[in-house]
Amino acid sequence: MFARILSFVTLAAVANAYWTFGATPLIVQTRLDSVVNPDAIGTHVHAVVGASGFSNHYDPDELMKSNCTTVSVQPDKSNYWAPQMYHHDNTTGQFTAMPTDFNIYYLPRPGPKNEPIKAFPKGLRMLAGDTTRRTFNASNFAEQAIDYVCLSDNNYPEASPMPTQQCPGGLRAQVFFPSCWDGVNLDSPDHKSHMAYPIQAFNGGDCPDTHPVHLISLFYEMGVSVQQFEYHGPGTWVLANGDTTGFGLHADFVNGAGICSTVAPLAAVNDPAAAAACVFEGDLVDEPIGVNEPISALPGCNPVFENGDAWWTEVGCIAEGTHGRALSALTMSAPNMTKNVCVSFCASHGFSLAGAEYSDECYCDNQLQNGATGALLPWSECANRCAGSSFENCGGGSKLTLMSHGNASQVGNTSRRAFRFAREQF
Repeated sequence: MFARILSFVTLAAVANAYWTFGATPLIVQTRLDSVVNPDAIGTHVHAVVGASGFSNHYDPDELMKSNCTTVSVQPDKSNYWAPQMYHHDNTTGQFTAMPTDFNIYYLPRPGPKNEPIKAFPKGLRMLAGDTTRRTFNASNFAEQAIDYVCLSDNNYPEASPMPTQQCPGGLRAQVFFPSCWDGVNLDSPDHKSHMAYPIQAFNGGDCPDTHPVHLISLFYEMGVSVQQFEYHGPGTWVLANGDTTGFGLHADFVNGAGICSTVAPLAAVNDPAAAAACVFEGDLVDEPIGVNEPISALPGCNPVFENGDAWWTEVGCIAEGTHGRALSALTMSAPNMTKNVCVSFCASHGFSLAGAEYSDECYCDNQLQNGATGALLPWSECANRCAGSSFENCGGGSKLTLMSHGNASQVGNTSRRAFRFAREQF
């Protein structure tokens, strides 16, 4: 699909070798995740490449016994995955999983100190990105590491939000993993804290003292054949977690090799035929996922904000008013609160602004009140998980996750992304 050959290039030393596993086909698409949801069913469908022994339980010794891998270098029994991307039909509302493959890069990216580049330790697992993120902080390396490339003759630059035009050559969703390790922990409760981005940039530089071991840098390009489907504006493409902004893109890795050694042995075990013949040997979640035919809802009950032609916008995180509520016309709380529940409630009462706060509260109005402005705060200020979904954020302490209807201008000149919502009943 996105044709790239397997590349082995030697520079001055082994540590300066890099390699690319290009056009790597999927081994499976299923709602399993051995990093975030071990020994359980995951929250959304993933597109997975690599070892045929992928499952919801990670044991490096067992994974390395996999029969084969879709990576052309057969000794690499690692798994690499990201959320499946769907086409959302504007007429029927149905979802179709779009054809997907991966380019996987192993890159040496030392900084001024020229630290030695180490192989991934056995048993390492890690996560890059945040499934709940819906805004962009340009100064945050972890957020810079997630972006997209719209392939076309116009040479669109890399951008953090999902493109808002058709991509004639397809879409690349890109994730750059942190390359600095604390040297002790193979995982952490958030699957991130044992890793860190370099000091100078997300994609290269010296490691901080807290994470002194400089590992080989891992970079995914998930190629999606969006050009095979009609494009009808924002909301056409939706990640399996329900995100249409693209900011919630994330990716996982579990090590099944530790292959950062020398280039020549890798070249010797390059076997594209074995990779092409490799088939999944595990168990699937028994559910339709939109591969063989369209489905009416995203697996895992992940909502996409849709209501006919009623477009809403997730504006971002704002502060409450200086002398009262930013949205004061109507309020409610609910144990099943999500952004979708809040938007549906406000829309059902004719309001054009909705704000979720304190996990389970919802506020509605037609304009900002009591000195509140549309000035955006860092998304992390609204990091309270929604009461009805631990995979969404619903405001924070005196902070609102603000959403607006259509082209509502009451929130000022902020950078916003459109979404559509699924109407809830009240």
